[in-house]
Amino acid sequence: MIDIASFSLTKVAGFLSILLAASLYSCNNSPTENEASYPVFEIEYNNNLPLDSFAAAIRQHYQLPGLAVATIDGDDITELAVVGKNKARDGILLDRKSKFQIASCTKSFTALLTATFVEEGIIGWETKVSDVFGNMKIHKDFRNITVRQLLTHTAGVQQFWTDEEVFNIRNVIPELKGNIPEKRKIFTQWNLCKQAPFAAGEHHYSNGGYVIVAALLEKLTGQPYEILMEKRVFRPLNLSSAEFGYPFLYDSSQPYRHMNRYENGTGITMDTQTRIPDPLFNPSGFISLTIEDFARYVRFHIRAIRGEETEINSDVVRALFKPEIKISDNNEIGMGWQIIYINGKKTYGHTGSDQTIRSAMSIDPESGKAVVFATNIGDPRSELAMINVIFELLDL
Repeated sequence: MIDIASFSLTKVAGFLSILLAASLYSCNNSPTENEASYPVFEIEYNNNLPLDSFAAAIRQHYQLPGLAVATIDGDDITELAVVGKNKARDGILLDRKSKFQIASCTKSFTALLTATFVEEGIIGWETKVSDVFGNMKIHKDFRNITVRQLLTHTAGVQQFWTDEEVFNIRNVIPELKGNIPEKRKIFTQWNLCKQAPFAAGEHHYSNGGYVIVAALLEKLTGQPYEILMEKRVFRPLNLSSAEFGYPFLYDSSQPYRHMNRYENGTGITMDTQTRIPDPLFNPSGFISLTIEDFARYVRFHIRAIRGEETEINSDVVRALFKPEIKISDNNEIGMGWQIIYINGKKTYGHTGSDQTIRSAMSIDPESGKAVVFATNIGDPRSELAMINVIFELLDL
């Protein structure tokens, strides 16, 4: 048994950057007094027992409604575990067909989709937005920003990560109307015609930048981002469960969201219509899929990192992991991925949360091992559960 202070400061110090930067939204995300006072016990992984046993212990200790975990070793998805229920109270059991929303882990999908266009020579990482949106009024601050800068959060565009900016976007941009690509075009014009809020080259985590990338791809092809993702990523990688949005909206057996807890620690199931974002933000954080497909997606990247032949040219995919800028604790940012150093070991990863769910993927490139994590609650305790799982399963 160890307390929250020692757990956070000793084992997790190298992980703080990814937690601070990689959630889908950062607004109002600090723990309440009750949440901060919970004692924390590190749950150890025993590799002589099935992963189900470890997942069940994690779920029980951190009081998660549902939990899905998978481990990958090179070309193999070694173990899968799905435990718990779709609702904390009166829910039904989850299984391997359950689809978890992965929030900002979606950004790596958007970066990979962009890589398919780079592979074909349609665009380059240094393509300027002004080269694509030639007829759009663009402020001088943004005329020279590139695809690479948008994907590394260094383009200087507005962040769009508060509740007001995401869930009440029409209060920010009243003129938003039309179908989803039309709204992305309006969103892009609204952002690029203004003076930049940040200097180009500085790192400011931005959901808005990924929407602009999607609008750029839509301009080039005349097809919606969602169709492009299906054709160029979901289908080639055999991610048959992957989709956009929240599956519980049409299938009541799927995981519901939990943002807060009752006094006894049980998660409070949210109603179905609260905190539903406009789908224009799909490129920033709204893919859902099964834990097996999540693991399959990460396995693809392990193969590409190793230089193996993959469905998308591995040289182009490896470019996503190239460090572009240093952030705190000497951690680094790639395109759709972050490079995190933990106890001297380099890992590639990303996390995601809209405060109602939580997801993570972490790769140890040296060993070729990886873990993916998803749960249907997004409070600070779920964050500690995520860290516990990653550290134990990757032996960090």
